Amino acid sequence: MLSGVHKKLGIRGKFLFISTLSIVLCSLAVFMVSLKEYETIYIDSVKNNLEALVANVADDLLFTFSEDPDSFILKNKLLTFERYEHILYADVYDADWNLLERYAKTPAKAIHLIENPKYQSLIAQKAPFPVTHIDDVLVSMDAIGNPKFPVGYLEVIHDFNQPISNSRHDLLIKSVPLVLLILVISLIISWSMFKRIVTPLIRLSAFTQQVKHSRNYTLRHASEGVSEVLHLSQDINAMLETINQEHQLNQEQNKKLRQQQISMFHLANYDHLTDLPNRRYVMETLKQYLLSAQRHHTDMAIFFLNVDRFKDINDLMGHTIGDDLLRHLSQMMVRCLRPKDTLARLGGDDFLVVLPDLPDSGTAKQVAQAIVDQLKTPITIGQWEIQTSVSIGIAMAKASDFDIDTLISNADIAMSHSKTVGKGSYHLFKPQMLRQKRRTLQIINRISTAIDNHEFFLVYQPKVSRQGAVIGFEALIRWKSPDLGMIAPSEFIPIAENGGKIGEITSWMLCQAIQDLAIIQSICAHPVIVSVNISSKDLMTAQLESVLHQALSTHQQEISHLQFEITESSYLEKFDLANQFFSRMRALGSSIALDDFGTGYSSLSYLNRIDIDTLKIDRQFVVNSFKSDKDAAVLNAILALSQQLGLHSCCEGVETAKHARYLIEQGCDSLQGYYFSAPVPLENLAQAVHTSVQKYYQLFIHERYI
Repeated sequence: MLSGVHKKLGIRGKFLFISTLSIVLCSLAVFMVSLKEYETIYIDSVKNNLEALVANVADDLLFTFSEDPDSFILKNKLLTFERYEHILYADVYDADWNLLERYAKTPAKAIHLIENPKYQSLIAQKAPFPVTHIDDVLVSMDAIGNPKFPVGYLEVIHDFNQPISNSRHDLLIKSVPLVLLILVISLIISWSMFKRIVTPLIRLSAFTQQVKHSRNYTLRHASEGVSEVLHLSQDINAMLETINQEHQLNQEQNKKLRQQQISMFHLANYDHLTDLPNRRYVMETLKQYLLSAQRHHTDMAIFFLNVDRFKDINDLMGHTIGDDLLRHLSQMMVRCLRPKDTLARLGGDDFLVVLPDLPDSGTAKQVAQAIVDQLKTPITIGQWEIQTSVSIGIAMAKASDFDIDTLISNADIAMSHSKTVGKGSYHLFKPQMLRQKRRTLQIINRISTAIDNHEFFLVYQPKVSRQGAVIGFEALIRWKSPDLGMIAPSEFIPIAENGGKIGEITSWMLCQAIQDLAIIQSICAHPVIVSVNISSKDLMTAQLESVLHQALSTHQQEISHLQFEITESSYLEKFDLANQFFSRMRALGSSIALDDFGTGYSSLSYLNRIDIDTLKIDRQFVVNSFKSDKDAAVLNAILALSQQLGLHSCCEGVETAKHARYLIEQGCDSLQGYYFSAPVPLENLAQAVHTSVQKYYQLFIHERYI
């Protein structure tokens, strides 16, 4: 109980409680000791007085016993005890212990001494005994006359409890005021000491509570009190100074830590180049959006975006321009999005857009169209004006069963389809795109096996000079798969380039063409040149040169019988590598043809910087020259340019006699097309050469042409 009281009381209450309790307990202890001592003294006094009284009355009774004891006289003698308030009984016995007379105070309380064993023991001795305390009375037995030869005995019974009680009562009346006075004085002294000693401690305690709740460690306590409290206040102030310094240091460190955490979060979740959310952040965001859409039965979409021809821009203009372009593109695309949409950079030139809460795919298409339209405007970076675009693949969450991997895969497939169909466009994922993707994977995975199983073969298309001689052939690859059937080069060549397999195909073509050179030379009466197409990807490794030299050595052929054809865009894609490679090839005796001239960058500034022998003019100029005066003018300009630069000109796509006559008249050096011959296998090449010569002379059967 006291512990509960102590918990509820403060230091002031505890001090007063303990002080008061101590004083009260001490006062009670002193009072009880005094009372006990007083009772002891009082009992001794009563016993002595009773013993003297009994002795005196016994002496008075001796004269009565000198004569024949008279009952009246004895009674009068015993009435002497009437004056004494606490004498209850007095009995006179003769020498033989016969009761002669009794005195009893009126009214006297009943006593039962006869039943007390102690009293019985004393009476049984038949002898006087001193004052004895039995039960609640004092009993005294004295002899009348000579103790050795008594004439009788006097027994007196004195009340014990009543006088003690009265004595205590008197003592309490006299002592309680004094005790209370002492208690009040003690409390006043205690309060004074409390005011002097404990009050500073209470103030110090209140001060510490204030510091605790305010956490203001700049507060200081006014030192006061006795020396111990004063030193404690000074120590607390010194401790607060230390804590304040540590607190300020911790605050600075916490501020730096929070800034570092914000910075680390930004570094971990945002792209350092564009400041857009990165792959990690957008994937977590996408998961949450998918869960919400699935829970609320709504739809959403994502865009997979890739910058068209970004690698070309990086290689030609430098990575700094490429980085600036990505920043500009990200800012332009953000302006096309809704406020709740998210644009993230996945890496390189790949971006992802998350569009939550869509009613249908129509909204997604509108946003995609806005991005495509926004990027139609050329972007100016430094001295460069760059025309670029993005290919966008759209995938819907419901159509992907709200599975994040399926959703991203569908968007990626749709983006690849957009690039294939036409750059700078968007397409919504459809199941047939997945089938096309699977076919693409099948083709990539079967290329190496197809080479080992001899599924590839070469066909050759003759090139006819303006004088009517077959001066060369273009080697063209074909693929007949037992599982997939005939696969067109226009399908598997781009797939091989994107899938890293074009090097294997080019190496096989080169080896097969060199192997066929001996038969080809035997067919023609004069030396001919076989053209082999190569990709810009082939220029990135030294494998092609190694294969070339090994094949020439194995089949004992001269490199002068080979011509390498590369498209204008492929040449410029790896401009430095292409220049270095073709310079080495020309130094060894080979010739170089720039294929599809005019369909790539169509810039004339690079013609004086590249090391080529032949300009191959794309078939679209030949076909369109009979439909458009502008196309005819372009064709004639290209032919004139090749003559001016001393380059051999070769036109593809010659499909009619009209085409052939016109090109010969315009000074084209060689012609190639279905009018003369379709591409044929090696076993049909002799017939194709004969047919090509005949077709040439048929042009002038009705005309004289010298």
